[in-house]
Amino acid sequence: MNYFRRSDLTADAIGLLTRYDETIRRFVGSGYRHPIRMRDWELVRILEAVRAVPVGSSVLDTGSYNTYLALALAAAGYRMTASDLLWRRMLKSLERRLGLAPAKPTEAPFFAWLGVYRRARIPVRNLNLTRLACPDASFDCVVSLSVIEHVPDVERALAQMYRVLAPGGRILITTDCAPEPSPYQGGVRYFSEPELEGLFAPYPLSSARNRPDFSPENWCYNLGRPVVTVFAEITKPR
Repeated sequence: MNYFRRSDLTADAIGLLTRYDETIRRFVGSGYRHPIRMRDWELVRILEAVRAVPVGSSVLDTGSYNTYLALALAAAGYRMTASDLLWRRMLKSLERRLGLAPAKPTEAPFFAWLGVYRRARIPVRNLNLTRLACPDASFDCVVSLSVIEHVPDVERALAQMYRVLAPGGRILITTDCAPEPSPYQGGVRYFSEPELEGLFAPYPLSSARNRPDFSPENWCYNLGRPVVTVFAEITKPR
């Protein structure tokens, strides 16, 4: 597993993010008022790792709502399927618009986001990660960008992603790590390093490895406490 370092955000990484933004803007248009990128280092890790997946491969993007990664990968030539718990996302978006749930300035209204994907002709499926309604070996790559920390039964979700992955395929995952674990509560958790080691132990990890550095310059999300992001790649044997 590869843990965030502030020094990883090099000029090359910033250039990659700039090109990503330009690609997404071509899809959403200049008048789209909602943020198109809320991740930096994690997004760079995914964009770099996906280069090892042959262009034209089938890719499942999980937790896609309010994200635009699938658009960039489609533009690069991948056969994309976007997925999320769509009915739940739609309902929460409606509650926000009606003032029944707290406003979230970084979140696009559900149908504004969905309209972007429909215009791009990227399939969007209502899929639950813990019981993926897909045959075995359906995809050459599965992407999970800041998703698994929001899944109560994360072990089952990983097993399902691995099941639908074709031999030789890759799962690209980012999530969060803290010095001490925070159990699942209020829709999110923070894994400790030992928890992550145990979670990924059954799978053939192929990502570069380092140790988390909880120095303040590496803290993420402006939480005022030590939380760092982590990237993990799983490559399924042929």
